[in-house]
Amino acid sequence: MGLLTSMAPLLLLLLVGQQVRARRQERSATACSQALASNLSSPHLSVYLTINSLAKVYWDGTFQKRRLELNWVAPTDRQETDFVGLYRDNPRWAGGDNPLIRVPAGHPGGYYLTSVAFPDIDILHPALLSTPPRTMCLYNYWIAYVRQGEVLEANCVKIQPAWMGEMADLLGPLQLHSLFLPGSHNAGAYNKFTSYTDDTVLLRYSVNQGEDIWTQLLFGMRYLDLRVSYYADTPEKFWLVHDFVKQNPLYEAVHAIKRFLRLTQEPLIIDFHRFPFGFGGDDQAARHAELVEYLDTELGEFMAPDWLGRNRRATLNDLWALNRTLIVTYQSDITENQHERLWPEVIHAWGNTKDPSRLFRFLNRMMGQKRSATYLWVAMTHLTPSPMDVIWNLSGGIRKLNNNIARGVTKWYRDTWWQEANIVATDFFLSHNLVDVAREVNSRRALCRRPDTD
Repeated sequence: MGLLTSMAPLLLLLLVGQQVRARRQERSATACSQALASNLSSPHLSVYLTINSLAKVYWDGTFQKRRLELNWVAPTDRQETDFVGLYRDNPRWAGGDNPLIRVPAGHPGGYYLTSVAFPDIDILHPALLSTPPRTMCLYNYWIAYVRQGEVLEANCVKIQPAWMGEMADLLGPLQLHSLFLPGSHNAGAYNKFTSYTDDTVLLRYSVNQGEDIWTQLLFGMRYLDLRVSYYADTPEKFWLVHDFVKQNPLYEAVHAIKRFLRLTQEPLIIDFHRFPFGFGGDDQAARHAELVEYLDTELGEFMAPDWLGRNRRATLNDLWALNRTLIVTYQSDITENQHERLWPEVIHAWGNTKDPSRLFRFLNRMMGQKRSATYLWVAMTHLTPSPMDVIWNLSGGIRKLNNNIARGVTKWYRDTWWQEANIVATDFFLSHNLVDVAREVNSRRALCRRPDTD
C-alpha cells in the first residue's frame, strides 16, 4: 500500500501527460510533416479581386468608394511580358488581350489599386438566387494573369454561399477546432455608405462592415461576431451595436440567418460576444432569458446541442448528421449553462492595437500558443483605435485602419499561419480574400490528414 501511495503522484503525472498528448494529437490531426508543409506553403500563382474599404465624400458631393484592387502572386517562372489585367467579362472566354487595365506582373507588391468603383451590391434578393444558391460572379468584373495571350489564372468578385457543402468530402471528417473559418468582426455594425451622412466621425469609428448579414453569409462568412444591447424606449428592443452606438435591429440579422440556413446546409457560428447596454442590474437574468427565448423561437430548429460542443472530436459530419449546423455561443456563463442549445463563448485573441506590426507579432504569438488548442478560438484580425483616436480623429477611422492591413491579411493566413488558425474575424470582409484562402487551406489540411502523405 505504501508503494502504491508513493507512486500515486507519478501515475497522475503519466495520466495527465497521456491526456495532453491525446489532445495535441486531436488538434494536430491536420498538421503536416515538415516536408509536406514546406511544399504546400510555397507561394504559387494566384489572383484575387478585392474591394478597397476606404470611402470618402468630397466637398462637391461626389464619392470615392469601393475601388477595385488587383492582387496577385506571380509564378516562379514569371516572364517580363506577363501582365495582370482587369476585365469586364470572363477573360477565359473573351481572350486576355483587351483588359480595361493592364499592370506588369512584376509590379511591386503584387498589388494595384484601380480607380474603377465596384457597384453597390443590390442584386442578391432571395428570389433572384438559384435554389440552393451557388457560387456566382457579380457584375462581370474579373482579374487574370496573362502570358502571351494565354490566361494562366483568373478570378472574380463572387458569392460563395455553399462553399463548405461543396467541399463536404474533404471537410466533413475534420474536427471543428481543426477547420479554417473566415468571419466578420462586429458583423452587426454594417453600413453601406450611400450618402454624406455616412461620413461622420461617429460612423467612421463605429462601422466595421460595408455589407449586411445576408450578404456576408452569401459571400462565405461562417463566423459572425455579434454585440447586442437592449433599449426599452424604442419599438424594437434588441439592437446590434458597436459599444454604445446603436447600429441595426437584431431581427434583421436573425431573419437573414434563418433564410440562409433554410436555403443551405452550411455550418455557421454566431457568437454573442458582448451585451454593452440594457443587460445589467436587477433585470440581467430576465433580459438574457428574453433574448435566448427569441433566438430559440426563431433559430432553434437549426441550433446544434451544447453536448456536441463538449466533444472535442466533434466534426462537420456530426453537425450534418444531426441536421443542426448552427452553433450559437454566448458570453454569459450563467445563461449559457441554463440552455442546452447555447455553447460556451468562443475564445478571442485580440491584440488591442492600431499598429500593424504589433498586431502581426501578437497574432503570431497566439498561433504558436494555440497550435494544440482543442476548442474554438478566433483570431481578431483587425486594428483597434484608441479613445484619443476617436476624439481627435487621429487614425482616420476604421476603414483607414483596415486598409493598413487588408493586403497583408490574405498573405498571413495563406502562407504563414495556415496550419494554426481556426476562426479569423476581420473588418470589411470584401477587402481581402479569406474565403478563397479557406478553400485552399482546408484542402491542404485535409491532405495533411491522410496517412499516406507522410
